[in-house]
Amino acid sequence: MPRYMTTFMAMILTAVLMGACGSAEKGPAEAALKAAEQAIDAASSDVSKYMPEQARALTDGLAAAKEKFNKGDYKAALSEAQALATKAKDATSAVATKKSELAKNWQDMNAGMPRVMEAIQRRVDILSQSKKLPAGITSEQLAQAKSGLAEINSQWTEATAASTNGNLADAVAKGTAAKRKTAEVLAALNMPVPEALKS
Repeated sequence: MPRYMTTFMAMILTAVLMGACGSAEKGPAEAALKAAEQAIDAASSDVSKYMPEQARALTDGLAAAKEKFNKGDYKAALSEAQALATKAKDATSAVATKKSELAKNWQDMNAGMPRVMEAIQRRVDILSQSKKLPAGITSEQLAQAKSGLAEINSQWTEATAASTNGNLADAVAKGTAAKRKTAEVLAALNMPVPEALKS
């Protein structure tokens, strides 16, 4: 057989083998993409709420893997899809941990904040009824304390509503803002600031 024919046949054989390999990888890649998509869909609701950046990374990663699949790069699509499925499961675990932390933070806040708010309200009521304010507290400070207490009550009402609706991240954020304001009002009224409000 002439040399050029041998070379030509070798090229054809190589192309056939590569095509066969590609076909063999297509099925597993397709299955892996489907599994990754299901894992991301299952995780998306909570991950989007508590870890939005990771949710976007998962969605973008899936789109990139699908693009490689559509271009015939089944090996890369398979590898990326498998990694995405693992990342989606890891994100779900991370969200569960974050939820647990948020639940504890809210529980701690909810145990202490109402009592502190009641103490401030009692102090404001007493000072408002006094004919003469005690040393170290001016009428301007009392007015600021009243305004601050109204703000705290509003923030805490919103935080409680968020908790009732199951949005612990929002509840803790609003509760933390209320804690900071509470510390300011306590200081303005010359009342001791609990350590829990300083953090």
